[in-house]
Amino acid sequence: MFRSRSRAFWVLVVVVAVAIVFYLPSLVAFRYTAASQNRAFLTHPWRSWDFIYTALTVPGDSQLKTSGQALRRAISLFAGSGVDPHQVRLLFLPEGKPYTFTHDVGSKSVTTTVTPPYRFVWQVSGSLDKLDPTKTTTIALLDYQTGRVLYDVRSDLPAGTNAPEPSTSGLPSPSPSL
Repeated sequence: MFRSRSRAFWVLVVVVAVAIVFYLPSLVAFRYTAASQNRAFLTHPWRSWDFIYTALTVPGDSQLKTSGQALRRAISLFAGSGVDPHQVRLLFLPEGKPYTFTHDVGSKSVTTTVTPPYRFVWQVSGSLDKLDPTKTTTIALLDYQTGRVLYDVRSDLPAGTNAPEPSTSGLPSPSPSL
């Protein structure tokens, strides 16, 4: 069966196999990262190998390993604040470099820079009930490894929106003793 195939057939099979192996990580990275960066993996597929390597070497004690964990963390962080988290997507950021992003908070455009301690960061999207409940914007960035809050939209809300201020530690506040 295999001996009856021509040399050109086998060359084609090898080229297709190499293309799949080379491009498969790009499809994985595209699937799991935020829309703001996932197309870059399709246009520069060699970058996706770094994503795959980082994903395979994630520390076992990471606090927010899944999107479900990250969304639950965001929901508890913003409970009762008028900020409603809807979705989390993974960002894959350059190691040790600041990340700058621009988004709308009400009628103003806000540019924020954070320096994440780890390459994976959860980008939380949601709505701001007091400003425009129909518009979705970035409301938080959560560190994948520690679960720490890297950015909280409440620090950029205009005065008079009555949203409780974010905690300074980025961690949930302890419950009062009874």
